[in-house]
Amino acid sequence: MNKKVFTSSSKKEKIFRYVNIFLTVAMALIGVALAIYYKVAGDPNERFFPSLGMLIYCAIPFLFELITRSKLPNSVFLIFNIYVAIAGLWGSALSGYKDISYLDIIVHFVMGYLISVLAFFFLCRTGENKAMKQVTVMLFCVFFSLFIESAWELCERTLDLILKIDIQGEWVAGTNAPLLTDTIQDIACNMGGALLFAVHFGLSLITKKDLGIKSMEKEFSIRHKLFEKKNEKNIAQKSSETTESEKNNSPENSDEK
Repeated sequence: MNKKVFTSSSKKEKIFRYVNIFLTVAMALIGVALAIYYKVAGDPNERFFPSLGMLIYCAIPFLFELITRSKLPNSVFLIFNIYVAIAGLWGSALSGYKDISYLDIIVHFVMGYLISVLAFFFLCRTGENKAMKQVTVMLFCVFFSLFIESAWELCERTLDLILKIDIQGEWVAGTNAPLLTDTIQDIACNMGGALLFAVHFGLSLITKKDLGIKSMEKEFSIRHKLFEKKNEKNIAQKSSETTESEKNNSPENSDEK
C-alpha cells in the first residue's frame, strides 16, 4: 500500500474540480426538477424514479471522497459526470434509451472501457499496480469491468421485480421475466469496451510509449487532500524558502563567491 502522501492542488486542478462539481450538482438539480415535473404532469414512461435516482448517482463521488478523505482525480470525476449525463440523465430520465435504439449499445461499450480505467485508478491509488505484473494489471481491469456489468444487470433485474418496471426490456407474456436479449447484448458490449482497454494498455506495453496509459498512472497515483488548508501551504512554502536560503548561505557557496 502507498503511504498517504498528499500533494497540494495547482490552480488549474482546482478550476477543473470546480467545473466537475458544478456539473454534478447541476445534473442532480435537473433530476429533481424532472422528477417533480413527471409527478405533477403524469409519468406514462415511468421516468419518475430514474429522475429521482440522479440524486443517488451524483452523491457517489462525494461519498467516496468523504470516506477516503482525498479528492478524486479530475479525469475520473469527469468520466463519472459523462456517464451520469449520458446514461442517467439522457438515457433514463429523458427516455433516450426508448427514443434511440442504439444508445444503450454505445453506453455499455463506452462504459466497458471507462470502468476498466476506474479499476486502473484503484490499483494506482493503492500502489498495487507496482507490485503486480503489467499483464496482471490489464487482466484485473478487464475482469473488474465485467464484474461491475454483472452486478449492474442484477440490480436492474431486482428493480424490475420490486418496482414492476421494464428496465431490462418488455416482459414476455405469461412469464415473470423479460427476454434475455437485452441483458446478453449489454454484457457483450461491455466486454467489447473492456477488451478495447486491454488493447490500449497492451499497445502501451509493447511500444513502450505513453499512449495515455502512463499519464493516467501518474495522475491516479497522486493524492490531493480533500480539505486543503492555507496554513499548510504557507508552512510548506516557508520551509522551501528556508531550505533555499540555507543552501545559498552554505560555506561552499560563500567560497565560490
